Amino acid sequence: MVRLLFPICLLLSTFSFAQSVPAAADDKSASLQERYTSMKAKAETYQDYKVIKEYVLDGTWKIIMDSVKEKKLAIAQNQQTIAQLKADLQANQLTLSNERAAAATVVHDSTHISVLGIGFKKNVFLILVTVIFACLLLAGSAMAARMKLLQTTTNEKIVIADLVTKEFEDYKHKALDKQTKLARELQTEKNKLEELKVR
Repeated sequence: MVRLLFPICLLLSTFSFAQSVPAAADDKSASLQERYTSMKAKAETYQDYKVIKEYVLDGTWKIIMDSVKEKKLAIAQNQQTIAQLKADLQANQLTLSNERAAAATVVHDSTHISVLGIGFKKNVFLILVTVIFACLLLAGSAMAARMKLLQTTTNEKIVIADLVTKEFEDYKHKALDKQTKLARELQTEKNKLEELKVR
């Protein structure tokens, strides 16, 4: 008797589930979890087992496979987007590193100066030029003072030489005058002697 009741119940439940399970399977807004719960709730129980109709399983499998395909497609699209974003990020990082290098070069060029192939910071270069200019000014001042001293000494020596020359010329002139005078006096004395001899 139980064996006869079981197929009748099974047929009755088939007719009752035939309307409702496909409706749940066709509901596109239901999630997979909701579909699974609906399918499990509407399945018949035989001892410890759930009996599910094959077309319900096929419909659920098709929906699951469609969901898996959608997820795989979404994952592939996301991976393409991620790859594109990574490429964009690398390009942006390269551009950023190039811009940072250019900015560092501009900053370096604005704070440094190259003279004869030697790089200096501008403030160090200004201090160095100021020190060199001050040394040159001091050396020039020392040379000018020494030149002035030499010129003064030279002028003094020229004056002394002129005085000595003048004194020598005066002495020479006096000596010539004296010599001439003595020569005349000598000649006069010679003449007197000659006259005395002649007498």
